[in-house]
Amino acid sequence: MDIIEEIKEIAKKELTDCPAHNFEHVMRVYNMALRLAKNQNVDIEVIKIACLLHDIGWMKEMNDPSWNTDHAIESSKMAEPILKWFGFDDKRIKHIQDCIVTHRYRTWNKPASSEAEIVFDADKLESVGAIWIARAFSWIWKNNAIIYGKMATEEYINENLWGKLNWKIQDKRKHSFHLMYETKDKFILDYLYTEKARDIAKERLEFNKIFLNKLEAEVDWEE
Repeated sequence: MDIIEEIKEIAKKELTDCPAHNFEHVMRVYNMALRLAKNQNVDIEVIKIACLLHDIGWMKEMNDPSWNTDHAIESSKMAEPILKWFGFDDKRIKHIQDCIVTHRYRTWNKPASSEAEIVFDADKLESVGAIWIARAFSWIWKNNAIIYGKMATEEYINENLWGKLNWKIQDKRKHSFHLMYETKDKFILDYLYTEKARDIAKERLEFNKIFLNKLEAEVDWEE
C-alpha cells in the first residue's frame, strides 16, 4: 500500500459520521482538486494529502460548546505527527499544513500557494450545485433545522450568527436552505481563486437559483 492509500485509511478513522463531512465528502474534494490541478504546475502529492486530511479535526470543533475550536487549525495540528511518521521533512509538512489550515472560508488564514488555493476551491465547490443541496439536507436533518424559513436575512444575521469573522450559528434549528445561500453560498464567486473553479461554480449557481425559486414557490403557494 502506498502512502496516499495509507493516509486515506487514517482519514477514514478520524472523520465524523456527519454525512456532510464524512469520507465521501473528503474524496469528492480530493477528486475535484485533481481536476482543478490538471495541467497546472503544482505539487500533486501535497494537494492529495492536504485534501485527505483537511477535515480530520472536524469532531473537535463539533464537540466544543464554546465554539472557539476551528477544525481547520485542529486538522493541521493533527496532520503533523501523521506526516512525520511517514518521513516527510519539515518544509513539506509545513506546506501541507498551510494548505489544510487555509481551506476554511471566513478566516484570517488565506491560501499562500497554488496548492492551497486549489484545496480551498475544491472544498468550496461542495457548497454549490446539486451536491450542496444533498449536503444541506443532511445538515438540516442532523441539526433539526428547517427546510424553508421566512426570516429576513439581515434579521437572521443579527439574531443568530455569532462573530464578525466566522459567523458561527448560535441556534442551528433556525437555519435553512435559503439562509445558507443568502449568508454565504451565493457569494462563492467572490472568493474562489482558480478560473476552473469559477467556471464550475457559475454553472452550479444557476442550478441553485432554480432550486431555491422552485422551493419558495411551492412553500409559499396560496390559493
